[in-house]
Amino acid sequence: MRWFFAVLFILFGAFLFSLTIDDLGYIGHIIMKIIGFGCFLFAGLIVRKKKEKQQLS
Repeated sequence: MRWFFAVLFILFGAFLFSLTIDDLGYIGHIIMKIIGFGCFLFAGLIVRKKKEKQQLS
């Protein structure tokens, strides 16, 4: 189930990271890039937590 959420966050982050809308302006593009990168980071943390739990068992 965690892998499913990680993949969803990666896809959503990639969508936001590559999305270009002319009406948002410069600040809007920066905010979208930051949120997209945050989704990548969050997905990595989800996967990393899963791996650490498996090693402890």
